Amino acid sequence: MRQLQPGDIVDRRYKIEALIGVGGMGEVYRARRTRLGDIVTIKVIRTRSGDARTRRRRFMAEARMCAMLHHPYIVSVLDFGVEPGVGPYLVMEYLNGPSLRQELAARGAFDVPEVCRIATQVASALDLAHSQGIVHLDLKPGNMMTHRYSAGEIVYKVIDFGIGGIGPLRADASMSPSSSRTRSAADDDRRILVTMAYASPEQLSGEPVTSRSDLYSLGVTIYELLTGNRPFTASDSRSLITKHLRELPEPPTRHRPDIPSWAEAAVLRALAKDPQSRWETASDFARALSGAAETRPTAVAMSTSPLVDVYELGELVGRGRLESHIYRAIHRATGHAVAIRVILRGQSVDWAAARISFMREARMTPVNDPSILRVRDYGEERDLVYVVTDFVPGSSLREVLDREKAFSWNVGSRFLRDLISATRALHTHGLLAFGLTPSIIRLTTDGERLVMSSAGVAEIHEVLTREIAEPSSGEQPINDVAFYLAPELLVGEKPDGRADIFMIGAIGYELFTGRRLFEAKTLSQLVSDAFSVEIKDPRSYASSMPEAAALCLMRCLARRPDQRFSDAVELENAWSAVLSGDSALNRVSPA
Repeated sequence: MRQLQPGDIVDRRYKIEALIGVGGMGEVYRARRTRLGDIVTIKVIRTRSGDARTRRRRFMAEARMCAMLHHPYIVSVLDFGVEPGVGPYLVMEYLNGPSLRQELAARGAFDVPEVCRIATQVASALDLAHSQGIVHLDLKPGNMMTHRYSAGEIVYKVIDFGIGGIGPLRADASMSPSSSRTRSAADDDRRILVTMAYASPEQLSGEPVTSRSDLYSLGVTIYELLTGNRPFTASDSRSLITKHLRELPEPPTRHRPDIPSWAEAAVLRALAKDPQSRWETASDFARALSGAAETRPTAVAMSTSPLVDVYELGELVGRGRLESHIYRAIHRATGHAVAIRVILRGQSVDWAAARISFMREARMTPVNDPSILRVRDYGEERDLVYVVTDFVPGSSLREVLDREKAFSWNVGSRFLRDLISATRALHTHGLLAFGLTPSIIRLTTDGERLVMSSAGVAEIHEVLTREIAEPSSGEQPINDVAFYLAPELLVGEKPDGRADIFMIGAIGYELFTGRRLFEAKTLSQLVSDAFSVEIKDPRSYASSMPEAAALCLMRCLARRPDQRFSDAVELENAWSAVLSGDSALNRVSPA
């Protein structure tokens, strides 16, 4: 196939004036319609591999779909065809401005309001395409062009809709790390790395793609517009793919602290590894990015307090232990999203006891571990005490378990590793994590990590008197906490680190099996079961679990504390051995 030259005529109607660009899919020319005299853009599609006749039919079908997309922020396709000796071509409206890629290279990060305007335009275009079943699959700054109208208005238009599907990612079916495909040209290598920089994890791993794949690519683009940096960079495709599949992006505020918290949260949700955890539509993403009213925190009535001078209080997002209320909020000075856990005088049954417990917990929880929620601030005022922590968007482990029932071995084993690591960190600081349940553990929005949202109660009686008072009362309902307490705690014995080992085992058992240890309906029945019912091997419900892992869990769940792991360090070493494939049973078998 030959390259067109100035003066060449395509389809007897388009006179080539100049080559204006070369991309991975072919060449782009400025041309003039010989009958109307106006300027258009012609893109010649180069097909490098596969059956030429099949690919040509596919191009024609996708070109027809692309031509049906009539939208002010999508480049208009005016014509298409196949020119003998040249190949398939598209005729599009001529856009007179640079691409967003060129603008980024020239100026770096954009102002936040300008990013929101671009996102709104691109999102509107995506929504139309997605409503017609068209997924772009190559959304990136290079495929967003500026156009200045005669009245001075500048808009951004998406190009290559529908045609992106025949680009390198789709042509290869997968650009996974195991791909043996290589390219000899350095330009092609660079182009593939650029394309991969914006590709969704499911594209890179060869999984089915949906409209939410485009939302991930849009999230990468918006991240770059806000910060001047892509969330993931690497010098080779294997490393870049690994980052997209496994690593979490740095929060945009690490690069640019003035980014509003709601904009950061919107971008990070768009970059979730799991497509179902992303925004439902592109416009939902754009509205959240701009802080639209329905996505911003709603003011909550609260007593006049210096607390509200520092934090902009938002909606109530949950209830915690000690009859506390948890609000989403924004730190006014930095714009960071935080969670504020508050106990109000008059709402606690025993204000004095709750206050002492709450403040002690607040002082003891700043443990530096990625799976423990960081305490940013705490304080006391006349009518309230409060603790301020990082805000972790996502679902509680309880919500996910209720929905999914159980996790696969690969996922659950990582989550249990996080829980063990966090508990070991607490023990290092002389703290215990009992009282922990799936309801107060959160999963990050990308589903990559567990985070303890509350830990460090100092005295066991603070849990026992509230959660399992009068265990002999057969009609007393069971609080969620009791299901995860070690047997000795159910009868009022003092705890040590081995009680936390049992708690880890109980939560881990549910992670893999979707079942609690016991089916008790009352507290007295739970106490009886804890001392009489034999716990079934988890492999009865989770057949894919390795034997060493099952033995490890069962040792955690030993009825007698002295038969469990002696401490969290020993458990962490045993679980690491399980994950590494070292099945030496003497490391995990009961003592």
